[in-house]
Amino acid sequence: MMRTYELTYIAKPDLDDRTLNALIERVNAMVAADGGSIIKVDRWGLRPLSYPIRKYREGHYVFTLLALPAAAPARLEQRLRLAEDIIRHLLVRADEVNDASAPSSFSEEVAASRLEAPPAAEDIPADEPSAA
Repeated sequence: MMRTYELTYIAKPDLDDRTLNALIERVNAMVAADGGSIIKVDRWGLRPLSYPIRKYREGHYVFTLLALPAAAPARLEQRLRLAEDIIRHLLVRADEVNDASAPSSFSEEVAASRLEAPPAAEDIPADEPSAA
């Protein structure tokens, strides 16, 4: 069974365009070697990092949407850890990301209760002190 994953990785900032393209092709070959397929590759460009990683203050961000068999993510992450030009990576299941952003039934109830009108003045018991 193939699952959809999102892979975001940060490459060293000192890579030139040709070397970065070669790195992207190597990562795509890793995915293909594990029986996966690339759905989309999006280069976000050179961006500053939130904090220094291995003394780098910026990096080339690359986002890849891919499909992998069940056993492949562990092998892919092992290979990404060994890649010297990648300073950080994150691989998550895309359907888990979508499920986390979907509202739960509890939050739907809370949102619905906030949309309701506040209680009218006659609904408030008379023995409670007023705010005035």
